[in-house]
Amino acid sequence: MTEQQLTYYFERYAEGNLSKEERVVFADLLKDPANKEMVQQILDRDWPLWERNQLDFSQEIDRIELGVAAMIRADHTFSEPPPVRRVRFLEKWGWAAAVLILLGTGTYFYITSKKAGQEVVKGKAAPGILPGSNKALLTLSDGTTITLDSAASGAIAQQGSSSIVKTAGGAIIYDARGVSQGEVMMNTMSTPRGGQYRLTLPDGTTVWLNAASSITFPASFTGNSRKVKVTGEVYMEVAKNVKMPFMVDVDGKATIEVLGTGFNINSYADEGTIATTLVEGKVRVWPGNITTGSASEEEQHMAVTLTPGQQALLPNNTTTVNISSNANLEQVLAWKNGIFSFTGKSFQSVMKDVERWYDIQVRYEGAIPTRKLKGEMDRGVQLNDLIRFLQGFGLHVELKDRILMVGEK
Repeated sequence: MTEQQLTYYFERYAEGNLSKEERVVFADLLKDPANKEMVQQILDRDWPLWERNQLDFSQEIDRIELGVAAMIRADHTFSEPPPVRRVRFLEKWGWAAAVLILLGTGTYFYITSKKAGQEVVKGKAAPGILPGSNKALLTLSDGTTITLDSAASGAIAQQGSSSIVKTAGGAIIYDARGVSQGEVMMNTMSTPRGGQYRLTLPDGTTVWLNAASSITFPASFTGNSRKVKVTGEVYMEVAKNVKMPFMVDVDGKATIEVLGTGFNINSYADEGTIATTLVEGKVRVWPGNITTGSASEEEQHMAVTLTPGQQALLPNNTTTVNISSNANLEQVLAWKNGIFSFTGKSFQSVMKDVERWYDIQVRYEGAIPTRKLKGEMDRGVQLNDLIRFLQGFGLHVELKDRILMVGEK
Protein backbone atom coordinates (compact mmCIF):
# COMPACT_ATOMS: atom_id res chain seq x y z
CA MET A 1 0.00 0.00 0.00
CA THR A 2 1.48 3.34 -1.07
CA GLU A 3 0.77 6.70 0.56
CA GLN A 4 -1.03 7.78 -2.61
CA GLN A 5 -3.39 4.80 -2.44
CA LEU A 6 -4.10 5.33 1.25
CA THR A 7 -4.72 9.04 0.64
CA TYR A 8 -7.37 8.05 -1.90
CA TYR A 9 -9.33 6.17 0.77
CA PHE A 10 -9.01 9.01 3.29
CA GLU A 11 -10.25 11.60 0.82
CA ARG A 12 -13.14 9.40 -0.34
CA TYR A 13 -14.09 8.79 3.29
CA ALA A 14 -13.92 12.49 4.21
CA GLU A 15 -16.22 13.33 1.31
CA GLY A 16 -18.65 10.50 2.13
CA ASN A 17 -18.06 8.67 -1.16
CA LEU A 18 -16.66 5.31 -0.05
CA SER A 19 -18.58 2.32 -1.31
CA LYS A 20 -19.46 -0.52 1.07
CA GLU A 21 -16.58 -2.60 -0.30
CA GLU A 22 -14.14 0.31 0.01
CA ARG A 23 -15.19 0.82 3.63
CA VAL A 24 -14.25 -2.77 4.41
CA VAL A 25 -10.83 -2.26 2.81
CA PHE A 26 -10.35 1.12 4.52
CA ALA A 27 -11.17 -0.33 7.94
CA ASP A 28 -8.62 -3.12 7.42
CA LEU A 29 -5.96 -0.62 6.36
CA LEU A 30 -6.50 1.48 9.48
CA LYS A 31 -6.18 -1.57 11.72
CA ASP A 32 -2.92 -2.69 10.11
CA PRO A 33 0.06 -1.63 12.33
CA ALA A 34 2.26 -1.48 9.23
CA ASN A 35 0.31 1.59 8.10
CA LYS A 36 0.67 3.48 11.39
CA GLU A 37 3.24 6.07 10.31
CA MET A 38 1.68 6.59 6.92
CA VAL A 39 -1.76 7.21 8.42
CA GLN A 40 -0.28 9.66 10.93
CA GLN A 41 1.42 11.61 8.15
CA ILE A 42 -1.76 11.82 6.10
CA LEU A 43 -3.80 13.03 9.07
CA ASP A 44 -1.22 15.68 9.97
CA ARG A 45 -0.82 16.82 6.39
CA ASP A 46 -4.49 17.01 5.41
CA TRP A 47 -6.03 18.94 8.33
CA PRO A 48 -7.54 21.47 5.86
CA LEU A 49 -9.49 18.60 4.29
CA TRP A 50 -10.85 17.45 7.66
CA GLU A 51 -11.73 21.03 8.62
CA ARG A 52 -13.43 21.66 5.29
CA ASN A 53 -15.58 18.56 5.81
CA GLN A 54 -16.11 19.36 9.51
CA LEU A 55 -14.61 16.05 10.59
CA ASP A 56 -14.16 16.29 14.35
CA PHE A 57 -13.50 13.06 16.27
CA SER A 58 -11.78 14.84 19.16
CA GLN A 59 -14.73 14.85 21.54
CA GLU A 60 -15.29 11.14 21.05
CA ILE A 61 -11.60 10.35 21.60
CA ASP A 62 -11.34 12.56 24.68
CA ARG A 63 -14.27 10.73 26.24
CA ILE A 64 -12.78 7.31 25.62
CA GLU A 65 -9.20 8.21 26.69
CA LEU A 66 -7.81 4.75 26.03
CA GLY A 67 -8.40 5.23 22.32
CA VAL A 68 -10.14 2.91 19.94
CA ALA A 69 -9.68 0.90 16.79
CA ALA A 70 -12.43 0.74 14.24
CA MET A 71 -14.41 -2.36 13.42
CA ILE A 72 -17.03 -2.94 10.80
CA ARG A 73 -19.85 -5.39 10.28
CA ALA A 74 -19.36 -6.63 6.73
CA ASP A 75 -23.08 -7.18 6.26
CA HIS A 76 -24.07 -3.64 7.26
CA THR A 77 -25.64 -1.55 4.52
CA PHE A 78 -24.06 1.88 4.33
CA SER A 79 -26.78 3.93 2.75
CA GLU A 80 -25.86 7.18 4.52
CA PRO A 81 -22.66 9.24 4.39
CA PRO A 82 -20.55 8.99 7.54
CA PRO A 83 -21.13 11.50 10.35
CA VAL A 84 -18.64 14.36 10.30
CA ARG A 85 -15.91 14.16 12.94
CA ARG A 86 -12.17 14.91 13.01
CA VAL A 87 -9.65 12.14 13.69
CA ARG A 88 -6.99 12.66 16.35
CA PHE A 89 -4.33 10.20 17.51
CA LEU A 90 -3.42 9.24 21.08
CA GLU A 91 0.14 8.15 20.52
CA LYS A 92 0.82 7.03 24.08
CA TRP A 93 -1.64 4.12 23.73
CA GLY A 94 -0.10 2.64 20.59
CA TRP A 95 -1.48 1.94 17.13
CA ALA A 96 -4.40 -0.31 18.07
CA ALA A 97 -5.70 2.47 20.32
CA ALA A 98 -5.42 5.17 17.72
CA VAL A 99 -8.39 5.58 15.42
CA LEU A 100 -12.14 5.89 15.74
CA ILE A 101 -14.26 5.87 12.65
CA LEU A 102 -18.01 6.24 12.73
CA LEU A 103 -19.19 4.25 9.78
CA GLY A 104 -22.44 4.54 7.88
CA THR A 105 -25.49 5.33 9.98
CA GLY A 106 -23.58 5.90 13.18
CA THR A 107 -22.80 2.31 14.20
CA TYR A 108 -19.39 2.10 15.79
CA PHE A 109 -17.42 -0.49 17.65
CA TYR A 110 -14.66 0.02 20.17
CA ILE A 111 -11.71 -2.27 20.78
CA THR A 112 -8.63 -1.45 22.83
CA SER A 113 -5.19 -2.98 22.96
CA LYS A 114 -2.44 -2.23 25.45
CA LYS A 115 0.51 -2.66 23.11
CA ALA A 116 1.18 -1.70 19.53
CA GLY A 117 0.44 -4.58 17.22
CA GLN A 118 -1.10 -6.74 19.93
CA GLU A 119 -3.78 -9.12 18.70
CA VAL A 120 -7.00 -8.10 20.40
CA VAL A 121 -9.11 -11.21 19.92
CA LYS A 122 -7.85 -14.14 21.99
CA GLY A 123 -9.25 -17.54 22.79
CA LYS A 124 -12.35 -19.11 21.30
CA ALA A 125 -14.63 -16.79 19.36
CA ALA A 126 -18.09 -16.38 20.84
CA PRO A 127 -21.19 -17.58 18.99
CA GLY A 128 -23.28 -14.89 17.38
CA ILE A 129 -25.67 -13.96 20.21
CA LEU A 130 -27.68 -11.04 18.94
CA PRO A 131 -28.28 -7.84 20.87
CA GLY A 132 -31.65 -6.82 22.26
CA SER A 133 -34.34 -5.40 19.99
CA ASN A 134 -37.80 -3.84 20.01
CA LYS A 135 -39.99 -6.40 21.73
CA ALA A 136 -42.58 -6.17 24.46
CA LEU A 137 -45.80 -7.67 25.77
CA LEU A 138 -48.97 -5.61 26.19
CA THR A 139 -51.45 -6.92 28.77
CA LEU A 140 -54.97 -5.50 28.50
CA SER A 141 -57.45 -4.98 31.33
CA ASP A 142 -59.17 -8.34 30.73
CA GLY A 143 -55.88 -10.24 30.83
CA THR A 144 -55.50 -10.53 27.05
CA THR A 145 -51.84 -10.32 26.00
CA ILE A 146 -50.46 -9.00 22.72
CA THR A 147 -46.92 -9.75 21.58
CA LEU A 148 -46.04 -6.38 20.11
CA ASP A 149 -42.96 -7.28 18.07
CA SER A 150 -45.00 -9.73 15.98
CA ALA A 151 -48.22 -7.68 15.81
CA ALA A 152 -49.01 -6.04 12.47
CA SER A 153 -49.05 -2.25 12.25
CA GLY A 154 -52.38 -0.46 12.58
CA ALA A 155 -55.12 -0.70 15.21
CA ILE A 156 -54.45 -3.73 17.41
CA ALA A 157 -57.02 -3.34 20.22
CA GLN A 158 -59.64 -1.09 21.77
CA GLN A 159 -59.76 -0.15 25.45
CA GLY A 160 -62.74 2.03 26.32
CA SER A 161 -62.41 5.29 24.41
CA SER A 162 -58.78 4.58 23.46
CA SER A 163 -57.74 2.87 20.27
CA ILE A 164 -54.36 1.14 20.55
CA VAL A 165 -52.32 1.65 17.40
CA LYS A 166 -48.98 0.19 16.36
CA THR A 167 -47.15 2.57 14.04
CA ALA A 168 -45.17 1.51 11.00
CA GLY A 169 -42.05 2.28 13.04
CA GLY A 170 -43.12 -0.18 15.73
CA ALA A 171 -44.15 2.23 18.52
CA ILE A 172 -47.45 1.92 20.39
CA ILE A 173 -49.84 4.88 20.65
CA TYR A 174 -52.99 5.13 22.75
CA ASP A 175 -55.27 7.30 20.68
CA ALA A 176 -57.90 8.58 23.14
CA ARG A 177 -61.14 9.78 21.56
CA GLY A 178 -63.58 11.54 23.88
CA VAL A 179 -64.07 10.98 27.59
CA SER A 180 -63.81 7.48 29.00
CA GLN A 181 -66.94 6.14 30.65
CA GLY A 182 -67.28 3.33 33.19
CA GLU A 183 -64.51 1.41 34.94
CA VAL A 184 -60.83 2.32 34.65
CA MET A 185 -59.05 -0.11 32.31
CA MET A 186 -55.50 -0.72 33.46
CA ASN A 187 -52.95 -1.87 30.89
CA THR A 188 -49.35 -2.99 31.31
CA MET A 189 -46.51 -2.90 28.81
CA SER A 190 -43.51 -5.01 29.79
CA THR A 191 -40.21 -5.70 28.07
CA PRO A 192 -38.25 -8.93 28.54
CA ARG A 193 -34.51 -9.19 29.00
CA GLY A 194 -33.16 -8.35 25.57
CA GLY A 195 -36.08 -6.05 24.75
CA GLN A 196 -36.95 -2.36 24.62
CA TYR A 197 -40.01 -0.43 23.47
CA ARG A 198 -41.59 3.01 23.06
CA LEU A 199 -45.11 3.95 24.04
CA THR A 200 -47.31 7.04 23.83
CA LEU A 201 -49.84 7.22 26.66
CA PRO A 202 -53.41 8.54 26.21
CA ASP A 203 -52.39 12.03 27.42
CA GLY A 204 -49.54 12.29 24.88
CA THR A 205 -46.75 11.38 27.32
CA THR A 206 -43.98 9.40 25.62
CA VAL A 207 -42.35 6.50 27.44
CA TRP A 208 -39.21 4.53 26.58
CA LEU A 209 -38.77 1.18 28.34
CA ASN A 210 -35.35 -0.40 28.75
CA ALA A 211 -34.89 -4.17 29.00
CA ALA A 212 -36.69 -6.03 31.83
CA SER A 213 -38.94 -3.04 32.59
CA SER A 214 -42.65 -2.29 32.73
CA ILE A 215 -45.25 0.45 32.99
CA THR A 216 -48.85 0.06 34.19
CA PHE A 217 -51.29 2.81 33.23
CA PRO A 218 -54.99 3.47 32.57
CA ALA A 219 -56.24 3.29 29.00
CA SER A 220 -57.74 6.75 29.63
CA PHE A 221 -56.75 9.23 32.34
CA THR A 222 -59.63 10.45 34.51
CA GLY A 223 -60.00 12.24 37.82
CA ASN A 224 -57.65 14.78 39.35
CA SER A 225 -54.33 13.12 38.51
CA ARG A 226 -52.55 10.86 36.07
CA LYS A 227 -50.89 7.96 37.86
CA VAL A 228 -48.72 5.20 36.44
CA LYS A 229 -46.50 2.53 37.96
CA VAL A 230 -43.07 1.58 36.62
CA THR A 231 -40.40 -1.02 37.25
CA GLY A 232 -36.90 -1.38 35.82
CA GLU A 233 -35.61 1.57 33.78
CA VAL A 234 -37.85 4.09 32.05
CA TYR A 235 -37.39 7.45 30.36
CA MET A 236 -40.45 9.70 30.16
CA GLU A 237 -41.35 12.94 28.42
CA VAL A 238 -44.52 13.99 30.22
CA ALA A 239 -47.25 15.98 28.50
CA LYS A 240 -48.12 19.13 30.43
CA ASN A 241 -51.48 19.37 32.14
CA VAL A 242 -51.47 21.55 35.25
CA LYS A 243 -55.00 20.42 36.14
CA MET A 244 -53.95 16.78 36.28
CA PRO A 245 -50.56 16.24 37.99
CA PHE A 246 -48.58 13.27 36.67
CA MET A 247 -47.59 10.82 39.41
CA VAL A 248 -45.21 7.88 39.04
CA ASP A 249 -45.26 4.99 41.51
CA VAL A 250 -41.78 3.46 41.31
CA ASP A 251 -42.53 -0.16 42.20
CA GLY A 252 -44.11 0.93 45.50
CA LYS A 253 -40.76 2.21 46.76
CA ALA A 254 -40.83 5.85 45.66
CA THR A 255 -43.23 8.39 44.20
CA ILE A 256 -42.40 11.06 41.65
CA GLU A 257 -44.61 14.07 41.01
CA VAL A 258 -43.97 15.44 37.55
CA LEU A 259 -44.47 19.02 36.47
CA GLY A 260 -44.09 18.71 32.68
CA THR A 261 -40.64 17.33 32.06
CA GLY A 262 -38.17 14.76 30.77
CA PHE A 263 -36.58 12.40 33.26
CA ASN A 264 -35.06 8.94 33.68
CA ILE A 265 -35.87 6.38 36.40
CA ASN A 266 -33.57 3.43 37.12
CA SER A 267 -35.18 1.15 39.69
CA TYR A 268 -33.68 -2.25 38.86
CA ALA A 269 -33.79 -4.26 42.08
CA ASP A 270 -30.24 -5.57 41.63
CA GLU A 271 -28.81 -2.04 41.40
CA GLY A 272 -29.62 -1.38 45.06
CA THR A 273 -30.71 2.23 44.52
CA ILE A 274 -33.56 4.02 42.79
CA ALA A 275 -32.01 6.79 40.69
CA THR A 276 -34.23 9.54 39.28
CA THR A 277 -32.40 11.88 36.91
CA LEU A 278 -33.97 15.11 35.66
CA VAL A 279 -33.20 16.25 32.12
CA GLU A 280 -35.62 19.16 31.89
CA GLY A 281 -38.51 20.62 33.84
CA LYS A 282 -39.11 19.82 37.49
CA VAL A 283 -39.95 16.77 39.59
CA ARG A 284 -40.54 16.05 43.27
CA VAL A 285 -39.41 12.71 44.71
CA TRP A 286 -40.74 10.98 47.83
CA PRO A 287 -39.76 7.69 49.42
CA GLY A 288 -42.71 5.31 49.47
CA ASN A 289 -46.02 5.32 47.62
CA ILE A 290 -47.72 8.71 48.02
CA THR A 291 -51.19 9.47 46.64
CA THR A 292 -51.71 12.91 45.11
CA GLY A 293 -52.61 15.47 47.77
CA SER A 294 -52.45 12.93 50.61
CA ALA A 295 -48.85 13.43 51.75
CA SER A 296 -48.60 14.14 55.46
CA GLU A 297 -46.52 17.01 56.80
CA GLU A 298 -43.79 14.54 57.73
CA GLU A 299 -43.84 13.03 54.24
CA GLN A 300 -43.71 16.48 52.69
CA HIS A 301 -40.46 17.12 54.57
CA MET A 302 -39.03 13.87 53.18
CA ALA A 303 -39.57 14.97 49.58
CA VAL A 304 -36.84 16.50 47.44
CA THR A 305 -37.31 18.69 44.36
CA LEU A 306 -34.93 18.32 41.44
CA THR A 307 -33.77 20.86 38.89
CA PRO A 308 -32.30 19.85 35.50
CA GLY A 309 -29.02 17.99 35.80
CA GLN A 310 -29.73 16.71 39.30
CA GLN A 311 -30.23 13.11 40.36
CA ALA A 312 -32.20 11.79 43.34
CA LEU A 313 -30.80 8.61 44.91
CA LEU A 314 -32.89 6.41 47.20
CA PRO A 315 -30.98 3.34 48.44
CA ASN A 316 -33.02 0.20 49.08
CA ASN A 317 -34.62 -0.13 52.50
CA THR A 318 -34.13 3.54 53.37
CA THR A 319 -36.39 6.59 53.50
CA THR A 320 -33.74 9.23 52.84
CA VAL A 321 -33.49 10.70 49.36
CA ASN A 322 -30.08 12.15 48.51
CA ILE A 323 -29.40 14.62 45.71
CA SER A 324 -26.45 14.55 43.34
CA SER A 325 -26.08 17.90 41.57
CA ASN A 326 -23.80 16.80 38.74
CA ALA A 327 -25.52 13.90 37.04
CA ASN A 328 -23.88 12.66 33.85
CA LEU A 329 -26.91 13.02 31.57
CA GLU A 330 -25.11 11.59 28.57
CA GLN A 331 -24.35 8.41 30.48
CA VAL A 332 -27.79 8.17 32.09
CA LEU A 333 -29.51 8.44 28.70
CA ALA A 334 -27.01 6.28 26.80
CA TRP A 335 -29.36 3.27 26.77
CA LYS A 336 -32.18 5.35 25.27
CA ASN A 337 -29.80 6.61 22.58
CA GLY A 338 -28.66 3.09 21.66
CA ILE A 339 -25.29 3.21 23.45
CA PHE A 340 -23.46 1.32 26.18
CA SER A 341 -21.59 3.92 28.25
CA PHE A 342 -18.81 2.42 30.35
CA THR A 343 -16.83 5.39 31.66
CA GLY A 344 -17.38 6.06 35.35
CA LYS A 345 -19.49 2.94 35.99
CA SER A 346 -18.46 0.06 38.19
CA PHE A 347 -17.53 -3.14 36.39
CA GLN A 348 -20.38 -5.00 38.06
CA SER A 349 -22.92 -2.38 36.97
CA VAL A 350 -21.70 -2.64 33.37
CA MET A 351 -22.11 -6.41 33.47
CA LYS A 352 -25.66 -6.07 34.77
CA ASP A 353 -26.47 -3.94 31.73
CA VAL A 354 -24.92 -6.64 29.53
CA GLU A 355 -26.97 -9.38 31.20
CA ARG A 356 -30.24 -7.58 30.64
CA TRP A 357 -29.54 -6.53 27.07
CA TYR A 358 -28.20 -9.84 25.73
CA ASP A 359 -30.42 -12.03 27.97
CA ILE A 360 -27.44 -13.91 29.38
CA GLN A 361 -25.94 -14.59 32.79
CA VAL A 362 -22.57 -13.26 33.89
CA ARG A 363 -20.51 -15.32 36.30
CA TYR A 364 -17.15 -14.37 37.74
CA GLU A 365 -14.08 -16.55 37.96
CA GLY A 366 -12.70 -15.47 41.30
CA ALA A 367 -13.22 -11.92 42.55
CA ILE A 368 -15.24 -9.40 40.54
CA PRO A 369 -12.75 -7.28 38.54
CA THR A 370 -12.29 -3.86 40.08
CA ARG A 371 -10.89 -2.17 36.99
CA LYS A 372 -12.77 0.69 35.38
CA LEU A 373 -13.79 0.38 31.76
CA LYS A 374 -13.73 3.45 29.55
CA GLY A 375 -15.54 4.34 26.39
CA GLU A 376 -18.77 3.55 24.63
CA MET A 377 -20.19 0.89 22.34
CA ASP A 378 -23.21 0.75 20.10
CA ARG A 379 -25.91 -1.45 21.70
CA GLY A 380 -26.52 -2.94 18.25
CA VAL A 381 -23.34 -5.03 18.30
CA GLN A 382 -23.41 -8.79 18.69
CA LEU A 383 -22.13 -10.24 21.94
CA ASN A 384 -18.87 -11.44 20.38
CA ASP A 385 -17.96 -7.81 19.59
CA LEU A 386 -18.47 -6.89 23.24
CA ILE A 387 -16.35 -9.86 24.28
CA ARG A 388 -13.53 -8.57 22.10
CA PHE A 389 -13.85 -5.21 23.77
CA LEU A 390 -13.49 -6.79 27.22
CA GLN A 391 -10.59 -8.95 26.09
CA GLY A 392 -8.84 -5.79 24.96
CA PHE A 393 -8.71 -4.74 28.63
CA GLY A 394 -6.77 -7.89 29.48
CA LEU A 395 -9.70 -9.84 30.92
CA HIS A 396 -10.41 -13.53 30.46
CA VAL A 397 -13.86 -13.74 28.87
CA GLU A 398 -15.51 -16.92 27.63
CA LEU A 399 -19.08 -17.74 26.65
CA LYS A 400 -20.51 -21.13 27.64
CA ASP A 401 -24.05 -21.58 26.34
CA ARG A 402 -25.63 -18.32 27.57
CA ILE A 403 -23.31 -17.88 30.54
CA LEU A 404 -20.52 -15.33 30.18
CA MET A 405 -17.52 -16.25 32.32
CA VAL A 406 -15.43 -13.22 33.28
CA GLY A 407 -12.22 -13.04 35.30
CA GLU A 408 -8.74 -11.64 35.55
CA LYS A 409 -6.04 -13.30 33.52
